[in-house]
Amino acid sequence: MLLRLVGTIRNQNEPAFVDVINLIRSNAPMDEINACLTASQVLDHASVEDDGPAKIPKRSPSMYMDVKRITDIPIFQVPAKPWTSVTADDAFVSHLISLYFTWQQPTFMWVDRDPFLSDMKAGKLGSRFCSPLLVNILLAVACFYSDYPESFANPSDPTTRGEHFFNEAVDLLKKEEGRVPFTTFQAMGDMYTCACVLGKDRLGWQYLVETADCMQQIMSKQKKIIAAAKEQGEQMARSIDVAFSGLSSFIPTSTISFQKPPLIKRPTSLSRLPENHDPNDTWTPYPHHAGPKPAHTNCLLNGHSNLAPVVWDITDYLFGDHEPSTVNVADIDVFLQRLDTVMENLPECIRPGKTSTIGAMDLHMRYHNTVMVMSGIVSTSIGEDDTETKSRINNQRMSSARQIGTLLSQYRSTWPTERMPMGMMQYSTLALFTLLEGLDEKQNQVSFVENLIALRALARRWQMAKGMLRLVQLTAIKQEVQLPPESDILLKDFETDWSTNDRKSFSSHYPNFSVAIQQQSDDSIDDVELDLLLEEWDNLAVSAGTSENDTSGQSRGASSETKTSTSN
Repeated sequence: MLLRLVGTIRNQNEPAFVDVINLIRSNAPMDEINACLTASQVLDHASVEDDGPAKIPKRSPSMYMDVKRITDIPIFQVPAKPWTSVTADDAFVSHLISLYFTWQQPTFMWVDRDPFLSDMKAGKLGSRFCSPLLVNILLAVACFYSDYPESFANPSDPTTRGEHFFNEAVDLLKKEEGRVPFTTFQAMGDMYTCACVLGKDRLGWQYLVETADCMQQIMSKQKKIIAAAKEQGEQMARSIDVAFSGLSSFIPTSTISFQKPPLIKRPTSLSRLPENHDPNDTWTPYPHHAGPKPAHTNCLLNGHSNLAPVVWDITDYLFGDHEPSTVNVADIDVFLQRLDTVMENLPECIRPGKTSTIGAMDLHMRYHNTVMVMSGIVSTSIGEDDTETKSRINNQRMSSARQIGTLLSQYRSTWPTERMPMGMMQYSTLALFTLLEGLDEKQNQVSFVENLIALRALARRWQMAKGMLRLVQLTAIKQEVQLPPESDILLKDFETDWSTNDRKSFSSHYPNFSVAIQQQSDDSIDDVELDLLLEEWDNLAVSAGTSENDTSGQSRGASSETKTSTSN
């Protein structure tokens, strides 16, 4: 295999080179890369392997895993008991908590790390910053970043990542019986994200509704909670500020992605944290051996606090039940100016070009995600004769989609694809839907492949990402869009990984953005939900894509004679 890989790299002009590199970038397993190399036959001297040195026996993934575990030293050491009944393994729990605060919390920032870890280490039930519910849901989410077999509820089924911890969290939430201690408020955000990544975002939406309700309850008794914390009052005040900032940004970002109105009224005042760049505020890319980097936590939280009100207002404008019932370009231009003002006033450490941490990358992707949604929706209301405005709005959409691809490529060149934060699943999907309408331009084709590589990597691990990728693929087929040739190997590889059981596993109302923006009536939005479209389109695509005359038609979206189209 090594010789074939070297030969492929040497012959960079051959199509096989691009196919192999894209597979590697999408975190494909070794057997798939090997199959691609074998099929390409880039070396005509197959005898090299026969006459060469003795072959080294293949090493199983478990052998590599053993080596990883030996060298794995979690950056946060915490006990399993008394927080969870799923496992008593302190090392495994420490591994998961370290993953959570490395790859999840910097982008979904509602758990204040230090007081949580302090209480978890103390191991005392009834503490102010840690609870069994919060611990179990954090462990459930962290399982999506782990390859340890204990991360799966069923060790032989990778789709069960985190389900055992999630189920315990569900049981613990039921026992709250409507009570909302502060740690339950924090837990609700991760209850939502975990359900979504499992492909159950209909259930997740219920948790998001509860999150918004919990936020209102905590806001109404914030002073009382801080006073009750006594000597920990200052810590509690900061932890509440962190939770409000993180969730106030997260809620509208989620609702705009589902094309639904805000769940509660926009918070009118969020505390601003001191941007003092505490030297102890660091981020270490666990489990990879690299030194700590400045985390810029307060700067990011303030950035989210400033961005959140704008996204909240945009979501209310686009999807709220009020007048005007139509969207116009002038209003969208005002919103875009507000968004740009927020981004221009970010502190220097997290401005564009300074996105050296995953938290900064995510903040910029949220901005571009919002631009793509509102520009995509308003584009349908522009008259065909207004070509100048239509072109300007379309350029905004495509530019943001390309920026998402650039940031994802930057991430992949710096950090491992298997640790991509969950939000990047949404950003890459929306970018792909947007770029489907602009593939007549080379720069959009390049960005489409960049975004596709990222989503394909996530689809290898997460069920929701798998459904999103399938929806993009089927949309290209339905709309007869000619995809870039470089996407062939990625989608052909994905096709072999998709099954009817995958389709049946979803309970998702995630909308097909490409179709939804073309629909004019609100009462038709249910028709574009992920699980319904997969059920309707999947069998049709399978039968249409298995033609004897075109074995690649299904993976590329359409045959090579089909011209790019942006409508049904």
